[in-house]
Amino acid sequence: MKNWEQTNLQNQPRIPEPELMEEPNQVASYANADFESAHSMIIKQFQNRLPLQFSPHSVLDLGCGPGDMSSRLFPLFPNAHFTFVDGSNHMLDFCKKRLSTFNGEKRNNKMIFKNELIQEFVPESSYELVFSNSLLHHIHNPYEFWSAIQRSVDDESFIFICDLLRPSSIAEAHQLVERYAKNETEILKQDFFNSLLAAFRWEEVTEMISIIRMSHKLNVEVISDRHWICYSKPKV
Repeated sequence: MKNWEQTNLQNQPRIPEPELMEEPNQVASYANADFESAHSMIIKQFQNRLPLQFSPHSVLDLGCGPGDMSSRLFPLFPNAHFTFVDGSNHMLDFCKKRLSTFNGEKRNNKMIFKNELIQEFVPESSYELVFSNSLLHHIHNPYEFWSAIQRSVDDESFIFICDLLRPSSIAEAHQLVERYAKNETEILKQDFFNSLLAAFRWEEVTEMISIIRMSHKLNVEVISDRHWICYSKPKV
């Protein structure tokens, strides 16, 4: 058993954090942080699990934040229409600015930005791809997150979710912050620490998926010492 898998066997209580990042300095610190290593790894995990020749026409980025992950997702599907949703208007502004760099490219798609809480997000129709990164741990009632996912998909949709993994102790949370955010601002370090303690364990995510009756559709995997992913099972 790998060392990071041990984190799933312990019982550090979850400590929720605020659902939205709206304080300007906090948002700016998060938007300017260096997520290259983690986010490039997650995108590779995502690409490795996509169905062969998958080319969605509609993509939902749920909880897009300041758009670092969105800017990595967008170039992968040049013919898709994208909807970016976030409850923080400040975060969405950063996302719009980051994605504006693609406006000069000749593409057949469009981008829609929605400043909405996921609890209130009701899509007009389902999306062929639903993507979400680091949103679930912000939601006080996690079933509100899963309800938003269920409202956004149909039987043919591909789902990919990634989030943080709650460590086994306060001490381990501090170690992860020192390991991965040592050179970041104090604001970001505190946010990372709070997010780790607000995150869910692998078995908690698995239980949620069972409760919402999607176990037959979704796989859950731990992919690092601080991340898990959930994605659509291959169709038989």
